[in-house]
Amino acid sequence: MTRGIGLILCVTAVLSIAGCNASQGDLFGAQASGTQRNVPERMVQYGCPTCHVIPHVPGAVGKVGPPLTAISQRSYLAGVLPNTPENLERWIMHPQHYEPGNAMPEMGVSQQDARAIAEFLNSQR
Repeated sequence: MTRGIGLILCVTAVLSIAGCNASQGDLFGAQASGTQRNVPERMVQYGCPTCHVIPHVPGAVGKVGPPLTAISQRSYLAGVLPNTPENLERWIMHPQHYEPGNAMPEMGVSQQDARAIAEFLNSQR
């Protein structure tokens, strides 16, 4: 019985320490605010990794769309929109509106999620 309690205390201590380290950055190695912590999961839900390489997003090895690395350093989005945080958010929500017939489908991304994704992408260097 004493060994069982000791094991429980040991596991609890390890999990507590791991939790403290996780608060320093997200699970994928990037610094993240509270709102950005679940952005990689949202991107997976919307299917972004299917087409794009995205830093700090598990399984994001797609080859259809451009890699989303260092997106903040680009002058234009999809060659048609000046690269601003607002335009990136708009593009994520409605790519067909800005460039009809492009390969990126309308995925029904909410404005809140588009803003979080845009902030996440712009934070990646």
